[in-house]
Amino acid sequence: MKRKKIHVIILFISMTVFSQNNEIGVFSGGSNYIGDIGPTTYIHPFSYNISTNIVAGVIFRKNLNERIALRAKLNYAKIGSSDNWPNTVEYRKERGRYFKNTLIELGLAIDFNFLDFDIHSSSLQMTPYISSGINFFNYNALRYEIGELEANQYGKGSNISVPITIGYKIKPLKNFIFGFEITANQSFSDNLDGSYPVEKYKDSSENFGSTLSKDWYVFSGITLTYLFGNKKCYCPN
Repeated sequence: MKRKKIHVIILFISMTVFSQNNEIGVFSGGSNYIGDIGPTTYIHPFSYNISTNIVAGVIFRKNLNERIALRAKLNYAKIGSSDNWPNTVEYRKERGRYFKNTLIELGLAIDFNFLDFDIHSSSLQMTPYISSGINFFNYNALRYEIGELEANQYGKGSNISVPITIGYKIKPLKNFIFGFEITANQSFSDNLDGSYPVEKYKDSSENFGSTLSKDWYVFSGITLTYLFGNKKCYCPN
């Protein structure tokens, strides 16, 4: 009886991992943040600084059917902003602060396709989609005064965020899927920019900005995933 159960478990794992409803690939693009430093443009990849505001990662999808998929992702991102960048309000320009941060993000989410997306079909497939879930991330906030060459570390730790993704994907080839997506991440931290230190500067004059809302970070970019495994075989015993 135990052997039979073990065989069933092995068969289930094999069908799950090796069936051709899995995707693995990469994500690459730009990032921007919305908080207490710099402009508050909601979607602005690279945010005037390509070297500072980038994101890259890996994606795994498990397609449950033509409309729903489970997603896991791991991203490495740089975010930053400056009070001297265009479209910043005047009082921030007078204050003159700049920050940069590095995020390492692990996320789980559910994708929903608006149209049927048959990954086994040889014909062209395309659909818009939305996605949401939860992220866990580490961050390291360094803050400069304008003109300074060295920064003080005003934030380092871990937190969670809730992603809201809209995207569009297309399968022009048998095993490859291309996509474009924008993800707005509502974090539960108010210190991605070092504006509200939580450790040794917690009760000092180093704090600034509003505490009424938490910081956001936005990823905009392209995805390329590869379908792998064998099609399910419903063979008679």
